[in-house]
Amino acid sequence: MVNEHLANERTFLSWIRTGIGIMVFGFVLVKFSLVVNKLPASFFQDANIPKNGFTIFIGIALVITGALMIFLSYWKYRQTYKLLQQGKYLYSTLMLTVLTVVIFIMSIIIIAYLIMAAYPFMF
Repeated sequence: MVNEHLANERTFLSWIRTGIGIMVFGFVLVKFSLVVNKLPASFFQDANIPKNGFTIFIGIALVITGALMIFLSYWKYRQTYKLLQQGKYLYSTLMLTVLTVVIFIMSIIIIAYLIMAAYPFMF
């Protein structure tokens, strides 16, 4: 019984680390976008740098996703703890599947944005 609780705690801590990592990536993305938008045009003499706020929205979405992941991991940890105490634990992949789909969709959006931003420089 102790091993199951320790595994539950390790899983919870792994989800917390992942959520923090996603939040940090989103924060860096937002800060980098703000810095690039504040630089004078003389730094980009011949470059055509897009000046839109789409990167900021992606970064904020990543921070929200990370925060949501942290909240859901705590909820799942508590739910699993109670079920382990009662001896009624059944494995479920619903939260894992939902978070994987959300992160995958956000990854596709980031890849598409990077391709669109790099397109003028590719040819």
